[in-house]
Amino acid sequence: MMAGALVLAIGVLSMNVPDTVADSMTFAALVIDVPDGDTLLVLRNKTRLTVKLPGIDAPELDQPYGLEAKRHAAKLVKGKVVTIDIMHPGNPVYGAVRFQKSRILAHEMVKAGMAWATTMDKSSMLAEAQETAKTARLGLWANSEEEEPVPPWDWRAKKRFQ
Repeated sequence: MMAGALVLAIGVLSMNVPDTVADSMTFAALVIDVPDGDTLLVLRNKTRLTVKLPGIDAPELDQPYGLEAKRHAAKLVKGKVVTIDIMHPGNPVYGAVRFQKSRILAHEMVKAGMAWATTMDKSSMLAEAQETAKTARLGLWANSEEEEPVPPWDWRAKKRFQ
């Protein structure tokens, strides 16, 4: 099974696809590392790209649930070929990451309580997933009744002033 997946991954990655991210708004890539819960390092055409997940912010690695978020994202996509729909080209690339055909990594992270939705438009899929995770007290919301978790943007700001 693993050998078949590797052959598929090599086949997908060796396809004749544009060399630069700007050439194509959607591409397949192999996830080779997960530095944190909202960042991936992928390999595309022998080029390493950093991909940030838009719409979410995962805890920093030195923050409660930071390592858990990293591990959860890695469990879902590390070593797998994913499809990246670019929303903002550059370095890093901001793009929706799809795996297992239709699962969206950002949504899965928020739904598991491993990241915050950065948009709180109540009609958004991410905001709904966050409310579901909070209600079920999943991940970083597990102890939210005793102490509200600190969002990563507040965590980073607090560290800058220390």
